[in-house]
Amino acid sequence: MSRTARARAGNVFERAGSCTRIFYDRRVGKRGLRRLPMTALVSVCAVLIGVAVSGGASPLPGLELSQAGHWIASPALNLVLFVNGSAKSMDAQVPVAGLEPGSQVVQGPTSGYVIGKSAIVEFGKSDLSVDRTLTPPSGERPALVEASGGPYLVYREAGRVVRLGSGFTTLPAGGPLGAPVATPDGTLWLNRLDSGALCRLAKDSDTVTCRDNLGAGHTGGLSIAGDRAVFVDTTTDTIRQVSGDKPGEPVAIGKDLSPAAQIAPADADGRIAVLEQEKRQLYLLDAGHTPAQPIKVDLPDGVYANPTASASSVVLLDLTRHNVLTYGADGTRRQVTAIPPESGTPQLVRGDDKRVYVDGGEGKHVLVVDPDGKVSQVPVTADKAPAPATAQQPPPTQQPPAQQPPKGEPDVRPDGPKQQSPPVRKTDPPVTQPPKPIPPSPPGIPAQLTARLQGSDAHVAWGAAADNRAAVTAYHVTWKPSSGAGAGASDLAGTARSTVIPGLRAGITYTITVVAENSAGRGTPATAKVTGPAIPKPTITVTRGKTGTYEPDPAECSAPDCAKMHVVVRGFAPNTQFHFTPHCGCQYSNEGRSYTTDANGAVTFEAFDFGAVGKQAWVTADNGVSSAKYTWPPD
Repeated sequence: MSRTARARAGNVFERAGSCTRIFYDRRVGKRGLRRLPMTALVSVCAVLIGVAVSGGASPLPGLELSQAGHWIASPALNLVLFVNGSAKSMDAQVPVAGLEPGSQVVQGPTSGYVIGKSAIVEFGKSDLSVDRTLTPPSGERPALVEASGGPYLVYREAGRVVRLGSGFTTLPAGGPLGAPVATPDGTLWLNRLDSGALCRLAKDSDTVTCRDNLGAGHTGGLSIAGDRAVFVDTTTDTIRQVSGDKPGEPVAIGKDLSPAAQIAPADADGRIAVLEQEKRQLYLLDAGHTPAQPIKVDLPDGVYANPTASASSVVLLDLTRHNVLTYGADGTRRQVTAIPPESGTPQLVRGDDKRVYVDGGEGKHVLVVDPDGKVSQVPVTADKAPAPATAQQPPPTQQPPAQQPPKGEPDVRPDGPKQQSPPVRKTDPPVTQPPKPIPPSPPGIPAQLTARLQGSDAHVAWGAAADNRAAVTAYHVTWKPSSGAGAGASDLAGTARSTVIPGLRAGITYTITVVAENSAGRGTPATAKVTGPAIPKPTITVTRGKTGTYEPDPAECSAPDCAKMHVVVRGFAPNTQFHFTPHCGCQYSNEGRSYTTDANGAVTFEAFDFGAVGKQAWVTADNGVSSAKYTWPPD
């Protein structure tokens, strides 16, 4: 090694050696740098040492701090904090003034992003300070995806994908979306709720492409099995691989799933969790090419949030008892842990380290679920919490000196000189109390309500309603036909996003209403209309029916030639009486009979004794419809 190279290496090794001191000294740094996670420390030092060994003399542009863990927002502290899932500790904090309640945090290689309804705040992970504030494309609460090439925000109801990072790119997806997932190669996978299309956004691509179409009305969801994306189709009860060179063939999963079934976004040891809220059952589906029989887990009565998974365990929130439940991939329950009391609904987040983080509704608590299902609580604390942005602290005041009575004025106090109260300081600012929290109100209108006919069934889907500060606990679905009977109703869980209304009457228009409910009551309903199957062309079909003898006059018509006419009527006006008259190209007289169609405009009956073998018979209705001529056969 040359003298110059040795000198450069010595300088870099000196910088690397001081790395530990810098990162562990909380007082160092022009921006008040606090402690960073050990993973960040190791990454920085390793890069510095690598430069030293290679003899490189260039600076380190764009140094990426790869941090395995999870960031949370704490509006009460006006801080964003990093949770080290391995060490079960808070290892870094970023002051962010005016954090919106319900804010979420997503991280990329060098930056983190605080996602609120009205603003997106970017902060640096190396200097732990706010860099810029962006305006979100929608007030909707997005789904967050941490993936190579991202992170991403998926505004499901608006049908938009935002890629964060060096830029801020908004990409249209063409319609409302289901829950997104990302494969390890950085591909974002999406499914369209309106058309049934399966779409993807490749790493570094600026176009969402859709190459597969399940067909409108198919329900289900995406998940990740190993390194591949799969789609669990609850309409056909199949699972199919959608990533790779070409899509896989649908494989039956051996279980009848409802349209409202909720799919976990990733597998646990090769099994994908599916929650059937109404049945209070959890199914663990084998994601292999030849799936084994699903494992069924019976759940206690209650309301549950959408399941997720760590590397080897399924994680479920029991919102009724405020517990987090973990299960092994074999269905064995591993742990039940109480969630610390806190307002708001907790949420499950799967981190890049394949742990699951249970965030409190207000960012005051966080639980860490290890890959094996063990649950630990991590206290949400600050190194030195800044004063809340909503309160002003008055400056310290000094006690004024006692006032002496003026000269010549008698002292009227019997026990000594007269004392006067200290004057009120006019310069002290008043203390502003924090605003009272806004009470919950009924939910907003369910978004993007659609109703589509498939066969004689209506497939209904909608997006989440705004919770308005109280978790949505139920969706109420009602349907009413434009005429006649057939109205109905169904109550679904607050996590439901679809349902099926079976057996619509032909030609009848149904009004479908969906309304969300929370602890404050029911919100504004969304409505849609769908019309039942087309009314078929009116037809009458005549065939030979039951053999018998005309009792009033056996000589006129007797067995075996004599039998009833079997008449099938379709496509007539529903619930209407019609008169039917038989005819023959021979000597035959019958005044006919009247029958009433059912709700679908159909009626079947046997009447009119006839026994002229070889002759043609037919039936006409009083609306002018006639059957084809039927040659009467022998018995």
